[in-house]
Amino acid sequence: MILSLVIPATALIFAAVFAGLWWQDRSRMHVAAYAYCYCALAAGVIINILILGSVGPLGIVSYHLISASGLIALAWATAHRIGTKAPLITYWASVLVTCSLLWICAAAGEFDALRTAQNVNSSLIVALIAQNLWQSGSRRLADRAVIWVLGALAVFGFVRPLMTTFSANIFGQGDEGAAMLLSLHVLILCILLTLQAIALIATIVVDRSDADRNAAAHDPLSGLPMRAMFESEALDLQEKARMRGVPLSLIIADLDHFKIINDTYGHAAGDAVIAEFGRLIANEIRPHDICGRIGGEEFCVLAYQCDGANARSLADRIRAAADKMAVGWGTQEIRMTASLGIAQWQPFESYSEVFGRADKALYEAKAAGRDATVLASAGNYESGRADGAVDDALIDAEIVAGNPSEAEAWSDWDTATAERRAAGGAA
Repeated sequence: MILSLVIPATALIFAAVFAGLWWQDRSRMHVAAYAYCYCALAAGVIINILILGSVGPLGIVSYHLISASGLIALAWATAHRIGTKAPLITYWASVLVTCSLLWICAAAGEFDALRTAQNVNSSLIVALIAQNLWQSGSRRLADRAVIWVLGALAVFGFVRPLMTTFSANIFGQGDEGAAMLLSLHVLILCILLTLQAIALIATIVVDRSDADRNAAAHDPLSGLPMRAMFESEALDLQEKARMRGVPLSLIIADLDHFKIINDTYGHAAGDAVIAEFGRLIANEIRPHDICGRIGGEEFCVLAYQCDGANARSLADRIRAAADKMAVGWGTQEIRMTASLGIAQWQPFESYSEVFGRADKALYEAKAAGRDATVLASAGNYESGRADGAVDDALIDAEIVAGNPSEAEAWSDWDTATAERRAAGGAA
């Protein structure tokens, strides 16, 4: 009996570890489910040890129900973590059918059949959890470790009844043979449960690290990727488009007169406008397109399987939506317009080259009076500015050359924008 308590003791230790990890971040409910899984395993084994023989079929069914509920919690947790759904109704149906078989076998004294039904049902659930995780497509080391340990647990559960029968044939039904078999089962199960817990803890650590890295790479205002992340994703998408031979187009969007919004309503209002415009872009693009905030009031969209003409239609849709957008600020509404430059990515172009052409097209949209879209020609590779960024103030100064008062109002914006972009690179 003392040897058998090693399993629940081990399970309770890891249940406490998972409960502590969940308490640190209570939004991760799948970690709480891990804790319940190990608690249920400990409770099931304790019931098996203390009351299984004294209450007959009721104890056996209770043991299986509690243990199986832990496995089903594990199934839900792994599915929830990877964004899929576990067939919980199917799992519970199999458990209830197995409980009926266990009651019948226990009442008839068919303990070999009882052990087989019990182990097969539990192992089948574990195997399906591993299959669901494998089919998710995640090939990270931590996920692979979970899959392999789940597979080992499933195999152990399937062969355990055979091991019991084989041991009985060799050692007989004596105490010595039973003790050897129990020791082997406890050792294997403890090792597998420990490895499984370590693998699950590894997934928690990896998920948290990914979440922190993802948060650092996203703009806190708009929620969109910032420049470095956007450009990394753009290069990946460009390689995918190149391999599949589909067109790809880059759109640069820039809010018009953004400095006036900041000066009139304050920078907090400007932040609200940035956030709303970022959401607008994210809502207008398709699921396989990518977008990001590349600095200040400038945003980029990379449209997949989209030629220049269709990209211009997308840009016009974004511009029209911006025209209709109003951001509430106190008792007032802030309205805005946007200018957009578009360039279709040519097979021989680098990212900086296509960005330069889209940037020059944006420059032309600004020079045309703003609230406009311009599609760059395929042969125009030069950027509108040497630093690859459109300067709203410089364009204004050019347009209103005969109007000193308006040009003067934008002169300080030219310097501020240049300093901001030089200091932040992407900003």
